Amino acid sequence: MMTDIGEAAAAKVQHNINEFDKVIKVSVDVDNLAQGLLDTYKPPLEQIGKELQEILNKQEILDNKMQVENQHLTATAEDDECAAMYITVQAYQEKLSRIKREMALIHDRTTKLKKRAIYLQQVKQKQALAKEQKREEELRREQELIGKPPSI
Repeated sequence: MMTDIGEAAAAKVQHNINEFDKVIKVSVDVDNLAQGLLDTYKPPLEQIGKELQEILNKQEILDNKMQVENQHLTATAEDDECAAMYITVQAYQEKLSRIKREMALIHDRTTKLKKRAIYLQQVKQKQALAKEQKREEELRREQELIGKPPSI
């Protein structure tokens, strides 16, 4: 009977050892799988981490630069002399644009007047030519009417 209990206990212990070996084998397999995953994904993830850190550093530098520029702009906007200068510049820009428009209108008018002057000059020349031709025609007719003196 003792041996039966001993054998049963031994069988139970052997069963527990087999279960433990299976757990250890599964544990080793899980460790190998985890190591394989780490070996596969760790380098790209480290590279991404470095790139993200670099981006964060650049972003921080840009943020600092923007803050400095905002301070400069705020200081400039608060400066009364600069504000007056901005108003003056704006007024001169408006005057300049108005003068440009007026000059464009004047240019258009002068172009039209030049065309009209050329046209009128051509009309006058035609009239003068017609008048000269008419005068010559009248002289010729007059000469014909007067007749030719008898030739000797």
